[in-house]
Amino acid sequence: MHRNAWLAVICIVLVLVVAPVVGSLVLGPVNRAAGRLKAPTRFLLPDFMWLLVQLQLALGYCVTFVGVQQRYFFPLVLGFFALASVMMWAGAVSFLSRAGVRSNLRRGVFILLLLPLTLALMIATPLLPVVSYLLHTEAEEIEQLFRLKDYLPPNAGVLLLAAGVFCIPILGLALHMLSRWMVAGMQPALPPALVKQSVV
Repeated sequence: MHRNAWLAVICIVLVLVVAPVVGSLVLGPVNRAAGRLKAPTRFLLPDFMWLLVQLQLALGYCVTFVGVQQRYFFPLVLGFFALASVMMWAGAVSFLSRAGVRSNLRRGVFILLLLPLTLALMIATPLLPVVSYLLHTEAEEIEQLFRLKDYLPPNAGVLLLAAGVFCIPILGLALHMLSRWMVAGMQPALPPALVKQSVV
């Protein structure tokens, strides 16, 4: 099998195996709270404000790095980011509702900060060794392909791997502590007897 095919297989395996482990470690406290309470989904008014912020960030990224002069590529990228933002926001609201998080501040931190950074960490962690290997073995080809010759330092692959090994655990620990802070703001579930009384 060709080396590029082996690298593709390794990337897929790392993403399928390592990414869920990273996500469960970071979001473990909130995930356990969501599984224990299983509260119904509730949309609060500030949640829609956080959605508007996400859409504005997606629009700002597309305007800055894609450019409105791209008649066909710009709406395609903007539509993709808008759809991804809406889906991520809806999943986050459902997840927070099941966990019993009612604080507007905590919900905003989860939607705008904790969930996007966790997804980025889940993607970056398994791909870091593969990207470092490519930068180390095929630096000239990558520099020509992405026009990075003036930006990549010598031994970019080794430097990237060392930075990742140092920064990723720190970021993961910080996100885990933020997840524990999220659980501190949850509301306890009502006992079944009280739930029946409130329904009646």
